[in-house]
Amino acid sequence: MVCLLAALLAVPGYASAQGAVREACNVAVDITDQDPHGANVRAAPGGSIVAALKNPTSNGWIVVHLTAQQDDWFEIDRATLIDVDQDRESVIFQGRGFVHRSVVGASGLQNGAVIYRDHDTASPKLDPHASGDQAVELLGCSGAFAKVRVKKGIGWTRQLCTNMVTTCS
Repeated sequence: MVCLLAALLAVPGYASAQGAVREACNVAVDITDQDPHGANVRAAPGGSIVAALKNPTSNGWIVVHLTAQQDDWFEIDRATLIDVDQDRESVIFQGRGFVHRSVVGASGLQNGAVIYRDHDTASPKLDPHASGDQAVELLGCSGAFAKVRVKKGIGWTRQLCTNMVTTCS
């Protein structure tokens, strides 16, 4: 039994897959994947593909609703196509699926966003009045907060910009 456990732990990724913590969240982000075939939605982290989120418009984008994070995978329950040319939104995926962290992000922050050091508004502020047009890397989520890397470092915010046309000021 000990040999079997040692052998399993030696398999790359086995320990992290077994010990992965699921963090519930409620955050909207953009699909940032540039693949013309679309961003894959999977049945489970690294599992079979159940849909591809493809933007057929020239002036639009896709927003996904994150419901949880597990390692580098985000669980989603819907994706919405925002079509600026047609001035409409349409749900293009609904159900439970998973997208990899590498295909989602934000176009920026709401102008004047607060970046906290932790996912709690009572925590110290990393940046009390962040510029909206800076680069934002999505790292994770917890509750209504997104964990981001911005100019001043890594912190948490509830003020992502998911509008690819404006800076959300």
